[in-house]
Amino acid sequence: MKPTFSFIHAADLHLDAAFKGVAHVSPQVASVLRSATFEALERLTQLACNERPFFVVLAGDIYNQEDQSLKARFALLDACKRMRDAGVRVFIVHGNHDPLLETEKSFSFPDNVHIFGTEAVEQVRVENEHGELVTVVHGMSHGKHNERRKLARLYARTEDNVFQVAVLHCTVDSVAASEQYAPASVADFAKSGIEYWALGHIHEQQIVSREPFVAYSGNIQGLHINEQGERGCLLIDVADGQVSSRHHTLGRIQWKIESVDISTVEQLDALEEVVESRLDEISQQLSEGCKGVIVRLVLEGRSVLDGELRKNGAVKELAERIREGQMENSPFVWLKDIELACKPDVDIEAMRSRPDLLGEALTVADQLTSEDGVAELRDSVSELFGSPTSKRHLTILSDEELIQLATEAQYVCLDLLEAE
Repeated sequence: MKPTFSFIHAADLHLDAAFKGVAHVSPQVASVLRSATFEALERLTQLACNERPFFVVLAGDIYNQEDQSLKARFALLDACKRMRDAGVRVFIVHGNHDPLLETEKSFSFPDNVHIFGTEAVEQVRVENEHGELVTVVHGMSHGKHNERRKLARLYARTEDNVFQVAVLHCTVDSVAASEQYAPASVADFAKSGIEYWALGHIHEQQIVSREPFVAYSGNIQGLHINEQGERGCLLIDVADGQVSSRHHTLGRIQWKIESVDISTVEQLDALEEVVESRLDEISQQLSEGCKGVIVRLVLEGRSVLDGELRKNGAVKELAERIREGQMENSPFVWLKDIELACKPDVDIEAMRSRPDLLGEALTVADQLTSEDGVAELRDSVSELFGSPTSKRHLTILSDEELIQLATEAQYVCLDLLEAE
């Protein structure tokens, strides 16, 4: 029978992340966000000290390299010292955001910490207090920001007849990702013979495979509006070679996108009440330990208010009004922004068939937003986005973003031309 043990799998700490796009809105929000990643690390450290797992693995992107600070590095050092005092070992690999550089030599970590190098896969034999081999931990760090080598293929279990663990920051080909770092496949993992793969890089917690057991623990704190819900780590139990996993929440700040149907709302003051009521509902649904939530509200449905809301600055002014006093509550609910996905309360198909300028404009918009019209739509904006000046200041839009803009444009045309 193989030894029974447990460990914590965490990744993508992104300590001292800047939270761009939100932190400038409010000094209070900025202050909360600046401490969010450190609070999540504190909760991870406390979890390790309470649970006393056999070890903790940190699978890369501990820091934001572009935002790396002494504060972040000292925070990790202090956390490792506390885990040493609790008798917990720590295994670290570095990823694309925090490749293992010469600067790491300027810190001396305690003897319970092993940081895997970049030249080859290292194997660490981990014994219990009786000197008996319990497991072997394998790992290799990224040595540069743009690691394209297929590092997973370099891993191979030792001949020891124990359950073995691999730690790697990588992109699995079966998981959707915009950036392909250290690309790998489940076949690569299986070929290694290693039973558990503790992965980092993908911020969504997910089990990729069960034989071998391959998992992303997700990040410990959501960093932007598209990283919704509870964030944390995985507690892994290994008994007779079998794996069971449990999620543990670490992040105290959540992000949420919430849809609100305004099809029956006819007055702006009534809309304010509807929005505030929804924010109250969100606050009441937050789990214990959550410090606050940052919300994007998406207004949907056919509404007589559509034209009013699309006037320049209207939605921004509404959001600013609703935000007043929000940080005073505990937990707080902060309205990040309001997005319009509503439509005019008219029969747009009937409008499209009209023999006038409005009908022509709506017909063209419909054609451009169809599956066949995306290429033409992109071609029409290529000159704007292709100029040297634009490349420095504009982000290339995805097909979905182009379609969304064209869809919104037809509602603006409807409002302007119908008014004529």
